[in-house]
Amino acid sequence: MIKRPDTGTRKKLRIAMCAMYLLQIVFCTFPFIHYISAEGKASAASPFFMVFMLFGMVANLTQEMTLYCALSIGLIVIPVAGFFFCALDKEFNMKNIASVLCCVLGVYLTLVVSRRAISFGAVFTLLFYVILMLLTTFAMVMRLSRDDDEKQNDEKKSLR
Repeated sequence: MIKRPDTGTRKKLRIAMCAMYLLQIVFCTFPFIHYISAEGKASAASPFFMVFMLFGMVANLTQEMTLYCALSIGLIVIPVAGFFFCALDKEFNMKNIASVLCCVLGVYLTLVVSRRAISFGAVFTLLFYVILMLLTTFAMVMRLSRDDDEKQNDEKKSLR
């Protein structure tokens, strides 16, 4: 791949994508699902809480809830990986490719984990993954187009 440093609009898009991934991590603290515990109580759980449940903080998990708790690890890892790709890749297009993959995997895992008893954390996550996918698409198009600075330099050269 060709090295093209982020300047102007592409830099702003990269920073916006980083901020969106940080919001995705914050949304992992919101309730994602409603469930009924083994004791028969109705509760809500966030991905962070589901990870604690997986490692034995809550006793008597059903088999289905154990599977959701295992999948919730991915709900936390995907935005963290996307953030680091966007924050550290300033010259190559890998951040955009990784962001598309993170968005697709994030939407898939969110729908798998919260398929029956969706809560507002999952709704926010899905909404922001769609917005993040649009930003990523726009960043890909901006990378393929030439910068305004490059156009202005070419115009100055042609006038001489």
